[in-house]
Amino acid sequence: MKNLQVVLWRELSEKFREALIALPALIVCLILDFFAGAFLGRFFEKIMLSYPVIFVILPGLMGLRGNIFGAMASRFTTMLHLGEMEPKLRDKNVVKNIFLGILLSVLPVVVLWIVGVIKVGNVASGVIVLLIVLTSTIFVSLIMGYATAIATVLPFKRGIDPDTVAAPLVTSAGDLVTIPFLVLFILLHEDLPRLFDILVLLAVFLLLVMGFRTKFESEEKRMIREILGIIGALALLSSISGGLLESYSEIIYASVVFSVMYPAILGTAGSYGSIIGAKTSTKLHLGEIESVLNRDSLLDIFVYFVTSFFIAILMNVVAIGVVKVSLGKNVGLVFPFIILYPFLVLFNMFIGYFFAIIFDRLGLDPDNATVPTITTLADIFSTLFTVGVAYLIV
Repeated sequence: MKNLQVVLWRELSEKFREALIALPALIVCLILDFFAGAFLGRFFEKIMLSYPVIFVILPGLMGLRGNIFGAMASRFTTMLHLGEMEPKLRDKNVVKNIFLGILLSVLPVVVLWIVGVIKVGNVASGVIVLLIVLTSTIFVSLIMGYATAIATVLPFKRGIDPDTVAAPLVTSAGDLVTIPFLVLFILLHEDLPRLFDILVLLAVFLLLVMGFRTKFESEEKRMIREILGIIGALALLSSISGGLLESYSEIIYASVVFSVMYPAILGTAGSYGSIIGAKTSTKLHLGEIESVLNRDSLLDIFVYFVTSFFIAILMNVVAIGVVKVSLGKNVGLVFPFIILYPFLVLFNMFIGYFFAIIFDRLGLDPDNATVPTITTLADIFSTLFTVGVAYLIV
């Protein structure tokens, strides 16, 4: 019994050391999410009144960006571990996957836009939103593609498991660039319409050029069909988050703090689930998981659950400063949020773990399916969580 306790303590100590390595990445993600949150809080009322369709699209847009490029990071990690990819940004898999990321980003945007127009009912405003969202998607996807490659290759070259770093960084980078680029193109449309039109044409031109220069093999085409089916279904699912955000935008706006903290809640909750999903996927590929309940994975979940209490407090403290600087308002600690947020994280991590196993047993590559699924579901649960806690404090 004593030997078992010693072994367990050693395993926990090792897991905590690993989590401490990942913690700076989660904190960086938090800061990036608050940069996006500052933009959202500053322009929340403008979007709510003039471009409500964007609220229907926004959670899915942030989540699907993390889904697509989070899955790309997971594929890169597996290929690096198996020796199928060189740790170089010029590797052929990098360029090919960036174009694939752009391709897979466009369809969900159109699906979400259709849902948004149907819900809001403003077709004229919806057409402008479509141009804004599609153009920003193409430019953002280029940035995200190379950010994903860097976040995966550099840690691997330095002996750090990219599963603990890449997924949270990529999903938060998606949040970081999504909202500022949307705001940028909204302002360009309103203030510099000619420049806006030029950028729309340039985005289309870049997409066509990359399409002509990229060739996919039969196995890669199969992968595209697999991912496209998953992403298309998740786009419809993520419209639930957008519908909730649009319907309860006044409650979130009235709470003040959550209009700024919303991207951080979605980003960090999804990041925790992505870490466990990506780690489980890699273990499945390496044959390290034989039963449904894997002890090593459960220890991972427990350790990251403990760290989420620190993240909850830090998130609230940072939000106080961001609200003060960006909105000029005073808010305080939200204790219901600090207490309940770690359990939202715990729930998302278990979803990431079990879905990786389920997809593997269904014959789907968990690298392609797990991260997109967990981040989309995390967006829905996080939006419900945000609305619920906002109701408690308003």
